[in-house]
Amino acid sequence: MHISEYSGKKERTIEYLVKSLPLGKDTFSHGYISLDNIYKSVKILEGFAKKLDEYDLWKSYKALCTSGVREALNKYFFIDYIKNNTGIELEILEPSDEIYLKYLGVKQAIPKISAYEEDGILFTNISSGNIFINILKKDKLMLSEAFPYGNLRLTQIFKDVPYQKQHKAYEQDINKMVLTLKNISVKKISIRHMISSGSSIAVLTDMLKPKKDSIDRKDLEAAYSQIKELNFYEITEKFKLREQQVEILIPTLITYLKIMDFAKVKKFLFTRNTFPYSMSLFYSKTIKDPDLYNRFKNTLYHIGEKYSYDKNHSKIVTKFALKLFDNLKTIHSLKQKERKLLEAAAVLHDIGYIIEAKNHEQHSFNIIKTIDFPGISKEFIDMTALIVLMHREKQEIYQNAEHDGNNYLTDKLTGAKNKNQNDYKKPVLDNQFNNNIQNQNQHVNNVNICNNRSVNNKNNNTNYHQNYKNNFGYNFGDYYWDSRAIGIVNADNTNNLLSNFSIEKKLIIYKLASILRIADSMDASHSQFIDDFSVTIDSNCIIIKSLAKKYPYLEYLSFYQKSNLFKLTFGVNIEFETDILF
Repeated sequence: MHISEYSGKKERTIEYLVKSLPLGKDTFSHGYISLDNIYKSVKILEGFAKKLDEYDLWKSYKALCTSGVREALNKYFFIDYIKNNTGIELEILEPSDEIYLKYLGVKQAIPKISAYEEDGILFTNISSGNIFINILKKDKLMLSEAFPYGNLRLTQIFKDVPYQKQHKAYEQDINKMVLTLKNISVKKISIRHMISSGSSIAVLTDMLKPKKDSIDRKDLEAAYSQIKELNFYEITEKFKLREQQVEILIPTLITYLKIMDFAKVKKFLFTRNTFPYSMSLFYSKTIKDPDLYNRFKNTLYHIGEKYSYDKNHSKIVTKFALKLFDNLKTIHSLKQKERKLLEAAAVLHDIGYIIEAKNHEQHSFNIIKTIDFPGISKEFIDMTALIVLMHREKQEIYQNAEHDGNNYLTDKLTGAKNKNQNDYKKPVLDNQFNNNIQNQNQHVNNVNICNNRSVNNKNNNTNYHQNYKNNFGYNFGDYYWDSRAIGIVNADNTNNLLSNFSIEKKLIIYKLASILRIADSMDASHSQFIDDFSVTIDSNCIIIKSLAKKYPYLEYLSFYQKSNLFKLTFGVNIEFETDILF
């Protein structure tokens, strides 16, 4: 337990309390926390609760659980039991958030770390349950992984191996981890620096007693050569270590040596800051990470390159999407955070092509769902994936010839003037679609999100539904989204994917997917024919007027296929015009 007092940005540690109880032993051995250790946890946390009373901190505390609780089968019972008996509410910290907090603590403690990141840095945190590894270079996160090879976990896996032979078992298992690390990391990346933190550092510093905040490889090798020949009692006596430290010492030494082999470094730097201290700095907002999103954005392009994406197409779609977002602020009423969501989706919308062109949006969705970026929430990643999934039209649900996209396109391309714009605005739903409506109330509920949407622009708010009915002939809330909005996933599956989101978040996803569709359509040929465009907002129509190097036939076709979701989402028609640059 770490208790801090803050005056401005200055931190003063008031108390630091430690009571060791290795819950991970239960979890890593049996998969659950024993009832005996649950009772012991209550006793310890009752003491911490008294400190919360003493300092009146019940409204300003954080109690976080890592792998020892996170991986336990009875974690929810454990959390509930602790709350009922102590009043302390525990939160489970996800691996990516755990490594992010620890890395921020390291950045605060080592001033030169920004320069190290430019050169190439491997950050590792060896804890009881996991080994966290981040590799950064030139403001890109090249790799971020949590490997289940923590020192306490290894001792439980190999506890039945005779002590004098355990080091061989540890070496084999950690070799497997390093092989995995080599296979998933960027080939030929140059790592100049290695930095570490975590509970394992205290074991090494108590044994080696380094004068500086760095440890040389040669010192680790000498210690390992000596220790692996000693028994448990001899190590305890020789190095004056506690039994709990001796238990994890050998796997800790082996892990550091193997990671240093991988990184090809002769020493590593470390910080003595504890994890609770780093947590205190973060949750008090004493340390911030202003470069987080830029690092994330650079990493998105790195991911795109990894999956051989069309970089020029991705960049121009991103440029168009962000320009549309900025020009349509009075329509969508979204903020900067949503702009970042759109940017992330635009960069990665086509990475699924590496697997299959036909269903690339589904493959893009699956790839994005696997992204685990420290500091970026899982919700952000999941919303990005859904926006990407919905960026592609699949089939037209409207059967009315007046509204048929191809007829409209033909008139536009041939310059036909005999039809009024309103002739294209009244879709008629086919019978199959109409029957589906009556049987799928859940779909209707999803569309009703637009009836509850919050619009800052008063004119939009007042005229929204009336404009929609005037333009399309029916109220938006009467129907669910057209089938093209959901990519290759059917409506039932899409609703399942959206079910974890609030109504407000669902609407954000639809708004951004609508904008991304329009942006993607303007480079449908992947040839960058369109250089730029302007946006004009009328009372009942948005006009996009583009400047093109050649006549963009495919872009026209794609625009009028993809624009339907935009009309359904915002209740306003959107048109596309082109001037040719000669």
